[in-house]
Amino acid sequence: MQLLRLYLFSCIFTSLALSGTDGSLKGKVVDDSDNPVPFANVVVGDIDLGIGAPADVEGEFFIINIPVGTYDISVQAMGFAPYKIEGVKIQMDETTKIKARLVEESIQAGEVVVSAEKELVEKGATSKKVTIGKETIEALPIKDMSSLFDLQAGVVKVEPGTAGGEEGRSERGLEEVHVRGGRTGEIAYMIDGMYIRNPIYGGIGSGTRLNLFAIKEWDWQPGGFDAEYGDAMSAVSNYHTMRGSKNFTTKLKYESSIVGSVLGNEYDQLRGYDDYNWGFGGKLPLPEVLGGLYFWFSGQSTTNANYRVYEFDDLAYQDGDIGNAVNRENLVVPWDNVAGFRGFGFNNTSDWLANISWNLLNNKLRLNFSYWNVQNHLKPFDYAGTFLYWDEGQNEIFRDTERYSFDINHSLSEKTFYTIRIAKFTQSLFQGVRWRDSDDDGRPDWFENRHGAGESSNSTGQLMSDPYNAYVVPYQFSGAGQDTIRYILRDGAGPDEFNSGWYVGADTPGNYNWAVSEEFIDSNYNELYDKGEEFVDINNNGSWDGPEITEECVFRDGSYWLTPEMYVDFSSFYDDQSLFLDYEMDPAVGSGYSAYQYLDSLYFLPYGSWAEGRAFGGTDNLYGTSAAITNEVRFDITRQMTDEWKARIGIDIKSHKLNFYEVQDPWNGLAAFKQRFAEQWDDYGVDGVYFLDSETGQPDEGEGNGVWDEGEYFDDFNGDATWNDYVEPVELSAYFKNTFEKDWMVVNAGLRIDAVNYQTQLWADPSGEYSPEKPWFWSDCGLDGLCADNSYWEQFRDGPDGQEDTDDDIFHFIDEGEGDGIYQSSGNGVWDFGENFDDCSIDDDSICEGNPLYEQGSGNGKWDENESFDDLGEPTSDQFGLSNAHVFFEKSKWQYKISPRLGFSHVITDKATFTFNYGIYYQTPVYENIYLNTNRQSEPEELFEESAGFIGNASMTSARTQAYEFAFNVQVGNNWGLTMGAWVKDMDQLSTYRFQRSGVFEYMVASSGDFGRASGIDITLQNRGQLVNTMIQYTYSKAKANGAYAQAAFGGRYVDAPQQEYTMPFDRPHDLSVTLYSMLPFGINASITGMYQSGFPYTPMIFSGDKPQADEKNRYTERSEAYRMMNMSFSKYFRYRNNKFHMGLNIFNVLNLKNDINIYPLTGNADDPGDYYTQDIALPVDGGTISSAYFDRPWYYSSAREINFFVQMEIGK
Repeated sequence: MQLLRLYLFSCIFTSLALSGTDGSLKGKVVDDSDNPVPFANVVVGDIDLGIGAPADVEGEFFIINIPVGTYDISVQAMGFAPYKIEGVKIQMDETTKIKARLVEESIQAGEVVVSAEKELVEKGATSKKVTIGKETIEALPIKDMSSLFDLQAGVVKVEPGTAGGEEGRSERGLEEVHVRGGRTGEIAYMIDGMYIRNPIYGGIGSGTRLNLFAIKEWDWQPGGFDAEYGDAMSAVSNYHTMRGSKNFTTKLKYESSIVGSVLGNEYDQLRGYDDYNWGFGGKLPLPEVLGGLYFWFSGQSTTNANYRVYEFDDLAYQDGDIGNAVNRENLVVPWDNVAGFRGFGFNNTSDWLANISWNLLNNKLRLNFSYWNVQNHLKPFDYAGTFLYWDEGQNEIFRDTERYSFDINHSLSEKTFYTIRIAKFTQSLFQGVRWRDSDDDGRPDWFENRHGAGESSNSTGQLMSDPYNAYVVPYQFSGAGQDTIRYILRDGAGPDEFNSGWYVGADTPGNYNWAVSEEFIDSNYNELYDKGEEFVDINNNGSWDGPEITEECVFRDGSYWLTPEMYVDFSSFYDDQSLFLDYEMDPAVGSGYSAYQYLDSLYFLPYGSWAEGRAFGGTDNLYGTSAAITNEVRFDITRQMTDEWKARIGIDIKSHKLNFYEVQDPWNGLAAFKQRFAEQWDDYGVDGVYFLDSETGQPDEGEGNGVWDEGEYFDDFNGDATWNDYVEPVELSAYFKNTFEKDWMVVNAGLRIDAVNYQTQLWADPSGEYSPEKPWFWSDCGLDGLCADNSYWEQFRDGPDGQEDTDDDIFHFIDEGEGDGIYQSSGNGVWDFGENFDDCSIDDDSICEGNPLYEQGSGNGKWDENESFDDLGEPTSDQFGLSNAHVFFEKSKWQYKISPRLGFSHVITDKATFTFNYGIYYQTPVYENIYLNTNRQSEPEELFEESAGFIGNASMTSARTQAYEFAFNVQVGNNWGLTMGAWVKDMDQLSTYRFQRSGVFEYMVASSGDFGRASGIDITLQNRGQLVNTMIQYTYSKAKANGAYAQAAFGGRYVDAPQQEYTMPFDRPHDLSVTLYSMLPFGINASITGMYQSGFPYTPMIFSGDKPQADEKNRYTERSEAYRMMNMSFSKYFRYRNNKFHMGLNIFNVLNLKNDINIYPLTGNADDPGDYYTQDIALPVDGGTISSAYFDRPWYYSSAREINFFVQMEIGK
């Protein structure tokens, strides 16, 4: 029954939501007549822990700064038997209340032991919080810690491939989780009270997994969190990690899909799931004077041989089908040759955690060092189906995480303690395509995809060699009669022309800059210098100097990885186009349509062809690398001011160093969509001069190499006089919170201040005001306002006689300030050529008559001393075309936000409360939207022409949510608790992108302009102490906004009209989750989790004439079928002394339900696109354009049943 008790006391429950990693214990010691027992000694845990306090004369005690966990509380007093309360739960910054009823020693001979009972209605709770302990986590059927989100009502975890999901998140290995109608990424993800959210993209993902045995407790609060939490608008997730104890403990667990595989489940065979968990810890034997030194190490290694496994139909191409009779009847393509289950990609993750704790001064001073490391290697499934039959050119993702943290917790007195936390958190990502040389001919696959063997090409104009045949290599015909074969051995001249410059025989794979190589006479036309060929010896060193390597290919996982300059457009290798190239390269076939005489008309011309967009060559379209380093320092001090008032004040500083580079569709060269946080530079080499403008006319060292070199000009955005390939935003926050506690009321009140400085610069206007939507220019022509090329100077080239006359001619000179890069807002105090002036004449009575100042030179067409003039500064404009134009910039400034928080709990009866809370919550925009392409803003015209026209905005303000919440909480009897509540959220200043215009250019700039609202009701029903322990959560909610996420604006159109709210794609009105646990006879444990969610909304299609189109007037007005899921864990445990052994099964999707995660909007079904589309399924000779496999898309459904066997061993206690 001990395991059952542990479960009961660590089961999911609602409670007060504060922060930190400690809690408090308050209580009273009485005798059996309810009289106070003064000066009793109260100890938390064992003596070794060293936490305790004496009761006062009234028998009351208050102990603060207790680490989160479950403890036995011992009470001793003179004349009374020892008393122990087992299983008392200390929660995060919550005050747990107990009452110890002692028995006189003359009546009770031994120790009195009772079990603590957790109240189902927590009187101190002001909002909903869910806490799950390690015993529950280990007992539930969950795949990893992120599965805990699925068990919470009001949470929508959007699986990869789900219709309406945020684009780009699954491709980067990021999760998409929405809470109470908020956007994804609005959660404060924390470990031991320190943030782990990715600052570039927001949220967490495959690189932030925490292993099973590392977690002591998980706290989840979906709203109503107090002032200590910032940079979050929807929820707080906080993992408390394990610490060592005085007893040495070892845990081992192995879980695998092997049982399902042995039972003949093909799905489990292909999954190839193996998961290893280990953990051990204890106390090191030190002299008592050195305090207690504890340690805990744990890790997890998980392998998924296939990232996704799907069951396709039974129609597969048959190689032995003579005449293709069956294949014609089944309408199958040659590459669709596997029926039933198929696996795709892989997902391998390993992580480990180390905690070392040192308790000093009788536990008054606690030090803890922690190290956490995660390595994830993922090859995802391509939900577009591009790499459905061939994936050698598909991206793979590496996500690496490393976190160091050091905590100091010091109790200054029984009523005061402070905490200092210091952490360095690094998250890195690499996303690319693996270098392959499939035929081992020294020419990698990408090279043979890019360069053709001969002149034949497909309809896209693509040439190709054969990467799978060493006897087919890239070549061209040359010579006057095109009778000479020239083998292609080099990929262009280098990154300056947006190709790699790599060449066959290069020592190191990477990009090479041929612009700096010495010219030579290529006598054998192989594009490479060969010994004996003549060359221009520029530096007179007697040897030919070749290209310089500018960027080495990344090497990891035993392979090199392509640079963006090596990527090849996969769309040129779509199904029929790829086969066309294969046959065109075959000299036995010939060229032209005659090649198709060898192919059945089932597939190809002259009758037409099936073109389904499945790639068989080229590469994926995304290259990315990033490193986000966050240094965080957090300090807070807590004091129990009185028995009824606790106050805490704290400060948190986060400094980020963000390196980010991403290219979409790299083969588009300058037109590719690029994002880079590095400061922009002129790639002109160490002399800083473009080679055509240099004295030699030759590129110098570093010119055009794609990397910054000393001497090259750069835009110093952060003003540190150093070129940086990163940005460094800084976040600062401070808070003050109070908890007032009476028997009939608990009030939590606080105030939070958040500040951020992006430490960059923004477009501005001449007055110095930010102008992030469009650039303003000034002409750096000096104080006379005229540049050397101004037409004004032409009139002064010759004197009146038409000949050069130094007495009459005026020659322009570069005046003060011209070309200095500093804007002169006003003139120089003297008249300069081009400035308007009053050229007085004797006939002008109003100005000059009788004025002796104008008696000389009046009306002579020249400015004379004392004549008034417009003393102008350098010209400005918001239009392109100024001479010697420069862009106005202003440095970013600190932005501040103030967030009030208030919550209270009113005790109606001993078993009923009413709670209410209100708060304003802010969150800094993800830095991708702040810095997108801003490093190129000094050259706006180039930025608009060479990018996709998306620009970040460092003036964006933090997104804001204003939330209200109330609830009634009632306990019925000793076993049942019911909570009914409602909440409302108003959201504004959400990130988006808005259309802007400057001159002839149209583009989009990030903005804090989106808004939305959400509301709902929550019902929670739970029971304890019965055969089946139950937690049922239900949420009914509605979420509407004018945009689902910032990049949803991409691809939109300019509309000069008010924005309208509509249902969000992540809206799920009905959300029900059920958790059941039972401990059956003979050591058998069983747990079941289930969920029901409304289907996802989608925009229906309607016919416009004879063609269907999205019904934009009714966006997201239809829904898919509801989502249902049930998982189960069933195990048997054995105990031998202090050792426990478990073995059992985790079964996911027990009922093998097929849930729609995507649909065809014309029909609303996942398996029927509609007659309009299926009419194209026919032989090409019959006018068909697609095969029967085209709409066979099992990824439109959720995963099938999974069966995992596990065995677990725990040695020691």
